[in-house]
Amino acid sequence: MSNKGSSRVLRGVLLTALALGMTATTACSAKADNDVRAEQPANKPSVLLVHGAFADGSSWVRVAEKLQQDGYQVTAAAVPLRGLAYDAAYIRSILDAMPGKTLLVGHSYGGAVITNAATGSPNAAGLVYIAAFAPDQGEPLGLLDGRFGGPASKISVPHMYPLPDGKGTAPELTVAPDKFPEFFAQDLPAKEAKVLAASQRPVAAGVFAEPTAEPAWKTLPSWALVATDDRMIPPAGQREMATRAKATIVEHAGSHAIALSQPQAVVDVIETAAAATTR
Repeated sequence: MSNKGSSRVLRGVLLTALALGMTATTACSAKADNDVRAEQPANKPSVLLVHGAFADGSSWVRVAEKLQQDGYQVTAAAVPLRGLAYDAAYIRSILDAMPGKTLLVGHSYGGAVITNAATGSPNAAGLVYIAAFAPDQGEPLGLLDGRFGGPASKISVPHMYPLPDGKGTAPELTVAPDKFPEFFAQDLPAKEAKVLAASQRPVAAGVFAEPTAEPAWKTLPSWALVATDDRMIPPAGQREMATRAKATIVEHAGSHAIALSQPQAVVDVIETAAAATTR
């Protein structure tokens, strides 16, 4: 056989081997994917993450990543932060559109939002409070903040914003940038805390005066992670509200930004709640 003929034969053998190898690899990958899917319970609830004041959906990024890796469908909502009833109605609209049973997870002010949003919802499987408010009916958050000795009124900076109807202005609040690292995120790297302070979202001051409606924790199972180093909502206040809600309580060292500084602790509580609500 000529050298040219030998080259063609060799090239054909190599291409055939390569094709067989790719087919085998694809088959193995498909089998691995199927094995992973087989290990994931089909009845896992979806997870709706609700951030609090002075934050946005990115405050859940490390928690969401871990939950997605564990096979959960996750939605990190963008809370308007314009009023408790308004914010709760907005989150309720997202909850109503979720695929089946959903675990609502609220951080800080987000705890008050889910307390109102989940009441009477057929989609709500349970509530998880992460360093959060869990108010009772008729309680405004300003009252609770004062009772527990929270610093929000002392470290916040007001700003007037135009009302949507064009009829005047109203105050909104942010945490003073020089106070944010110390009170909100003291266990995060200083550079990260400064970025969070610069990118915080303001909350309408009126949310602290609005009374809570019928709380969802009266009819739904609840869990609470108490951040023992929290300087925004004192741990004693978190415990009091969680105990009143008959929540299963877990305590872990962490600042108010515990979802960023200790994401695995947050994920553990969420996944414990998820397992309990699918029994």
